[in-house]
Amino acid sequence: MLEIAKEAASVAGAFLKERFLEQLVPDEELHNDVKLPEDKESERRIIEIIHGHFPTHTIFSEEVGMVSRDEEYLWIVDPLDGTNNYFIGYPYFSVSIALQHRGELVLGVVYNPVAGQMFWAEKGKGAYLNGKRISVNKRTDKARAVGTYIRGRNSITKEQELTFTNPFVMETKRVLRNVGPALDWCLLANGWIEYIVMQRSGIMDVAAGIVIAEEAGATITDWQGVPYQHEAFESEHMRSLVASNGLLHETIRVMIHE
Repeated sequence: MLEIAKEAASVAGAFLKERFLEQLVPDEELHNDVKLPEDKESERRIIEIIHGHFPTHTIFSEEVGMVSRDEEYLWIVDPLDGTNNYFIGYPYFSVSIALQHRGELVLGVVYNPVAGQMFWAEKGKGAYLNGKRISVNKRTDKARAVGTYIRGRNSITKEQELTFTNPFVMETKRVLRNVGPALDWCLLANGWIEYIVMQRSGIMDVAAGIVIAEEAGATITDWQGVPYQHEAFESEHMRSLVASNGLLHETIRVMIHE
């Protein structure tokens, strides 16, 4: 199943890369989002490959929603995570594919076709980037820590976002707002950054990244410090999480003020 997920991500990613530098015409452009035909075509190719090998599996994908079949296996697909970045020619986007088996996340694949970065992990088997095993870093100095901030669409105002992120801007080296959350978790997994703060965001965008980060040794909790437990996927379920290299976890967590 991991190999099929990687194949689907590769095929969809190749299509997205081919279209990337074109002047894209959106189906719909909203205040905080954009809908592109490339989203739908990437999704079509992924579903075709997964159902070609596993016709009885259920798939949830961003554009078509739930394609319900046997619910023992549920594929959670974001065919273009970072659509706004893709639309403006900013090469921070990915194809994200996760698999849930009987309510438990068991594998994740995140592919950035422009950078040629294929991240993947299976539960209990470690995390990898292009075949090389990866792990979180060991940085302990808050002042040198780099993190990312993830928030759900329309979940808080921009004014609330500025107030919330101010401590991280002031007290750590840098906090990024990449608007491509699947890849953010992979940055943590590969030791490129030290922390992630996620506020009221859907699990669909980050399910694959969470598997990869966990297998790379990341510590993931809710804002109160309770260890992360995956709950059976629901498309509207929003979560607020903090993740880190472990050594900085409590330092970062106590900086969170709702």
